[in-house]
Amino acid sequence: MSAHRAGPPQARDVLPEAPPQTGGRDALVHRAVPYGWPRELALTAVPYLRAGRRAGEAVVVIASEPVRVTLREQLGAETCTGIEFIDSGDWFGGPMRALAGYHDRMRADWWPRGRLRLLAEPVWDGLTPLETREWQRHESLLNVVFAGTPTMMMCAYDTASLPRNVLDGMARTHPELTGPDGPRPSPAYTDPAEYYAECNAGALPPPPTAAAHRAFGAGGLPSLRGFLAAGAARLGLPEGRTLPLVLAVNEVATMIVRDGGGHGSVRLWAEAGELVCDVAGPGRALTDRFLGYTPPRLPPAGDGPGGRDAEGAMWAVRRLCHIVQIRSGAGGTQIRLHVRLDGG
Repeated sequence: MSAHRAGPPQARDVLPEAPPQTGGRDALVHRAVPYGWPRELALTAVPYLRAGRRAGEAVVVIASEPVRVTLREQLGAETCTGIEFIDSGDWFGGPMRALAGYHDRMRADWWPRGRLRLLAEPVWDGLTPLETREWQRHESLLNVVFAGTPTMMMCAYDTASLPRNVLDGMARTHPELTGPDGPRPSPAYTDPAEYYAECNAGALPPPPTAAAHRAFGAGGLPSLRGFLAAGAARLGLPEGRTLPLVLAVNEVATMIVRDGGGHGSVRLWAEAGELVCDVAGPGRALTDRFLGYTPPRLPPAGDGPGGRDAEGAMWAVRRLCHIVQIRSGAGGTQIRLHVRLDGG
């Protein structure tokens, strides 16, 4: 059926596993399709979508209005009846919001109907350099997060309007490129673990000297929560969105107290339309293997730094924030949380 949803729903805390693997159809296919105008995209996308309809797959299009209009015209009303169309502006509100939406809809709605065949057009307009980098990380992570699932993803990139760095990232984050002549390997494709490490390379910029500061220890989390709530209100975060920030920082601080040196510090400030909170601790390094990008599948087992406790905590933290950055090594751990002040 055709549908339009206002973006990804809230993903559940613990999600069921993907359908069991039964063969080659359960190998993830992740391709990019570069195009110059919507009708050029249709030369590749229309046969791709029609093939999914003929096979009885769950067929979904997440794209801009011009692309959706062109595809509807080319596919015809009867074919479109079996395709779900979603506005890309609603879906791609943030990297983690989109990823959590995929987790939820795939398990609840799409995989139960069979193989998923998805055409997605990420939104690259109006992003900061950090947001662009995190969206590129997101594209790379899809190769890990949904490996071994019954999923075909074709990601559309408008070569006439997108900047060079975005197109370069396209080639590095998709194992295959495709077009009217069919798929071909992407020579620039980079292993997701290597790409993830590149995204985490280099120290984070230091907090501004005027940032509000609070140290915390094992018994100081209640007062830390009060400090955060007051600071968020002072810096302009709407009252209705203060609790998610406080919960996210509390999760990180708890993890640092439990797995680190038993104490840490928080710095809070606003810049470029965001509320930013830095949580740092001197303890052992986290094992960051794509930490927090998949929902917890088992009850926490107290595995320590980078174990299932950390995975569950960071899954929750990433969902509560716009962007989360992690730097961890011999000198301790620094986790920087970004929340949009405008609620986007």
